[in-house]
Amino acid sequence: MNLIEFFNYSVNDIKKNIVRRDTWGDYLVIDNFLKVSVFEELCKDFNYWKTEDDGIWSGQENPRVWRFKESKGMNLIIGGAGKEVKHFNKLCSLSKIWKEFIKVVHSDESYKYFIDIFSDTKSFEDVISDQDLKDSVISCKLSAQLNNYGFIIHPDAAQKLVSYLFYLDTYGWNKDSEGGTDLWEVLDHEVKYNKRESSIDYQMRDGRLWKVKKPSIRLTEDESKRVSKFKSIDFKPNRMVGFVRTNKSYHSIPPRVLPTGITRDCFQINMWNLRSRQK
Repeated sequence: MNLIEFFNYSVNDIKKNIVRRDTWGDYLVIDNFLKVSVFEELCKDFNYWKTEDDGIWSGQENPRVWRFKESKGMNLIIGGAGKEVKHFNKLCSLSKIWKEFIKVVHSDESYKYFIDIFSDTKSFEDVISDQDLKDSVISCKLSAQLNNYGFIIHPDAAQKLVSYLFYLDTYGWNKDSEGGTDLWEVLDHEVKYNKRESSIDYQMRDGRLWKVKKPSIRLTEDESKRVSKFKSIDFKPNRMVGFVRTNKSYHSIPPRVLPTGITRDCFQINMWNLRSRQK
C-alpha cells in the first residue's frame, strides 16, 4: 500500500489549512485525514489489543499536571524519539493494518509528504536548515492517555522539527469526556491566572521551576506571567493537528476527563534531527 491508499489529501490540499500566528508560528487542523476504511481498521485493532496484550507498550509516562483530588493518570506509549520502528513490532505482529500503516509512514514518500506540507511557511524558513533536512528522520509515537493525565506548557525538544498528531476514535467515551490540545502564546503584558499551587493554571506553568545549568527549552519565570491560551483544539476522531516546532510553539495537555480504564488515543509523527541539533 502507499500514501494514496491511506490519506485523503494531497500536500497542496493540506497547505490551504495552515494558519500563521506571529506570536506562535504555523499550525494546521484538518479533519477526515485518513481514508475511512483505514481509520476504522486501525482503531478497531488498537482498541482490542491495547486491553488484550500488555506487551505492545514500550513505556509509560507520569503526568506533569493533574487534578489533585483524583488519582493521577498515566500515558501508555509505543515508540518515541528516534527511528525506533522496532517498538511497534509487537503491535504489527498482531495487526495487519498497523503493520502496513507503520511501513508506509516510515517510507521515503511519507517523509517527503510531511516535510513538504510546511515547507513554504515562515516558521519552516526561520528554524529548519538544510542540514536539519539532511540529518532528520521520521519517528512515531502512539499514546493512550488515561483519565487525569496532563502535561505542562512546553514547546517540545529542540531536536524536533515538525509534529503531526492523528486523533484516533473515542471508543468508550461519554458526553463529558475531554482529550484535546491547547495552544499558548507569550504576550507583551502580564495576564491573570490562578496562583494556588493546586490549580491547573499554576501547574501548567511548572516549567519555570526547572533548575538547569544550561539554557533549556522551557517556560521561563518571566514568560509564565505573560503566557495565555489562544486556542483549544478539541479531540475529534480522524483529525490531524500539525505544526512546526519553534521556541514559541507553546502547547499543553489539559488533564484528561475520561471514564475509568478508557483512554485518549493519538498517533504522532515527528521529524527529528537527533544528530547535529543540541538540546
